[in-house]
Amino acid sequence: MDDFVTADGPDLDSLAAVATRAVRAGGDYLEDAFRDGSVPGDYGTDDVKTAADRAAEERVLDVIRESFPDHALHGEESGRNGDHHYEWVVDPLDGTNNFAAGLPAFATAACVLRDGDPVVSAIYEPLPDSTYVARRGAGATVDGEPVSAESDVSLEHGTVSFVVGLPAIRDEELAATADRIESAVEDRCKRVVSTWSPCVDWGLLARGGLEGIVCFYPDVYEQHAGELLAAESGVYSHGTGTDGLYVGATDEETAAELHTVTESVLD
Repeated sequence: MDDFVTADGPDLDSLAAVATRAVRAGGDYLEDAFRDGSVPGDYGTDDVKTAADRAAEERVLDVIRESFPDHALHGEESGRNGDHHYEWVVDPLDGTNNFAAGLPAFATAACVLRDGDPVVSAIYEPLPDSTYVARRGAGATVDGEPVSAESDVSLEHGTVSFVVGLPAIRDEELAATADRIESAVEDRCKRVVSTWSPCVDWGLLARGGLEGIVCFYPDVYEQHAGELLAAESGVYSHGTGTDGLYVGATDEETAAELHTVTESVLD
């Protein structure tokens, strides 16, 4: 165990350093596996799993355990393990469908929760070699440089990411509601994208490449990391993914308009 752990727990910089090493360990493996193209996929009706998910998660968790062997772990593949006021939520391969299909849009993510609240997150996109890190109250960076969610594009001419989690996809009523939300958002902007890799979208939003994001019953494995990155890069938001609806945008007016649009569907 590293010597930066004190009686009060590790500081944010120490957590961020381990989170960065962890996601890069998983992402570097994924890059090699993707370029090799030999990882088979197990295709279900609404999801895909590959051996790469499990192998990447093992690499991420190994790095975390090396520094914080007593911390609780919550991996998408392995589930919850341990009981501690620090918990690491890990998505080893966000964008498995893309990975299995040969589409170069996927990422590895890890978020540290302290007593249930996200305090540090890291997202690594191996193919563009982009690493996003956020610290609660201390801002966000991409490849070590401060990142700010700024865009001068209006919603009318902008692009919005729409993220639907498996809880909604697998529920007929929620899936129908998601379709209505997507249609309503499409009426207000130039383009709605569903990349099937929310962490890629969170990175784009954090650097102003997207004007907004709407998440409907998103999966926690990428949502924790993404929401913290968004908050620390200056994204204006309404709601939380844990409550079933998160709306974020690069400016307050756009966030308010997107929130009004989505709420009108839910009312």
